[in-house]
Amino acid sequence: MNRRDLLKSAFGLSAGLVGMSALKPLYASDGLAFKADPMYDVPATKVTDRCYYILAQDPEPSPENHAFFNNPGFIVTSEGVVVVDTGSSVQIGEMVLRQIKKVTDKPVVAVINTHYHGDHFLGNHAFIEANPKVEILSHQATIDNIKNGGGEFWHGFMQRNSNNGISGTVVTLPNKVLNGGETLKFGDTTVKIHQFGKAHTECDLIVEVVEDKTIFLGDTAMRRVANMADGSFVGTIDTMKKARDLGGKNYILGHGPHDGVSICDDMQAFCENIYNSAAKYYDEGLSDFEMKPKIMAQPFMKDVASSWPGYESTVGKFIAVAVQEVEQNMF
Repeated sequence: MNRRDLLKSAFGLSAGLVGMSALKPLYASDGLAFKADPMYDVPATKVTDRCYYILAQDPEPSPENHAFFNNPGFIVTSEGVVVVDTGSSVQIGEMVLRQIKKVTDKPVVAVINTHYHGDHFLGNHAFIEANPKVEILSHQATIDNIKNGGGEFWHGFMQRNSNNGISGTVVTLPNKVLNGGETLKFGDTTVKIHQFGKAHTECDLIVEVVEDKTIFLGDTAMRRVANMADGSFVGTIDTMKKARDLGGKNYILGHGPHDGVSICDDMQAFCENIYNSAAKYYDEGLSDFEMKPKIMAQPFMKDVASSWPGYESTVGKFIAVAVQEVEQNMF
């Protein structure tokens, strides 16, 4: 499925889900009349003795991958396990729990949702089912977005694109607020929470595991051209500078393999190429579609970004969003 078709499927949600309502509980009060098959196991990738993530192989949700296209992560501490993002469904959340048990017999003591896109919070249901008292932490804006239509939107988006593969998933809200700036202690492990402003969304949380010099970036950086509609090019550029300054040795992403600090360099360069060029060409009176071939011909875009999933089908949308941000920043 190409990017345009994927977006059509998302925004065609209300029509596409006719007849599906009997298959899916959206909220707990809807009941659990039907539950889709379990998610197949994906082994955890070990980054350090404390830090792991489960690498999704695909850049988009599909029936074949059960809507598994992001990287849930977890941190093993002496006090218990801290999970960073839970996946797109209760089935994926249950799979994450199975992989944690292969690494440690310690309980999950906390869950962090880095932002409000559905592949990062819909798996919460599995963790509440396993332990109704577990703390699920997020920014307040994440909670507000999920409550005010985001939960329903993302549930339907994943349901549609997985061919009902998330049936049984209940939208499960975080229950504790993080603002950024907190230092959390879990036994022998120090976790710092950073919120550097609007990047991928207005409320991205970055999770730093101090002792391991390992940083969970969520979706603030990725080598994938996916979604900037909720974000900011200028904010992402600033966030990459601040993430680099944290001095991490390992950076774990919401999508794609973990990396060193070069991921911050590449994401910053990608956003700078698009935004700065959009500003320049806007001043010259060019429209977004006239800018597109000029921006795509730039060395970084041609030699590096062109290999990222979603580039050909989505870079034009990124340029259009950049033009909108240029206009907004004029006032």
